[in-house]
Amino acid sequence: MKTRMVPQLVMILLVASVPSVMAQSQSRGAKPKTADFRPGQVWIMNRGITVTILAIEDVPRVGKVVHVRVDKIPSQTCGEYGDIRLTRAIEHLAVTEKMMLKSGLVLSKDNIELPQSSIEAYRKWAEQKKQEIAKVPLQKAIFGEGFIQGPMICNFLPNQT
Repeated sequence: MKTRMVPQLVMILLVASVPSVMAQSQSRGAKPKTADFRPGQVWIMNRGITVTILAIEDVPRVGKVVHVRVDKIPSQTCGEYGDIRLTRAIEHLAVTEKMMLKSGLVLSKDNIELPQSSIEAYRKWAEQKKQEIAKVPLQKAIFGEGFIQGPMICNFLPNQT
């Protein structure tokens, strides 16, 4: 009777260890094949860029689309005061789930209150006849072709920093 329990015990231990082995392989740089994106989550990208999930929807002929707000996008520095870094934000960006998975995101927070300005930007996007959906990783959507950094004026005195 005891000899039959040993294989069962070994099988139970093996099955129980699968999630921790998968988590270890993903933490070693392997990109996850799926992610449970949900509204209210904040994910972090390289350079400290934050990505807030606004909504998720299935779009015909495209698949799952994740609507995000992107914050802390590095911008320019203020002239000789190079230690002052400016950032910008994108209120709404629609990205395919496949490209979100290729963006190297790490979950930071869950269940945050969504910014009203981004919800409004999402609604405006939804009302458009031609809805833009990024089919490239977030890095390329944010910094890719067509990205034009406009002129910036840094109006402050050194003693104000």
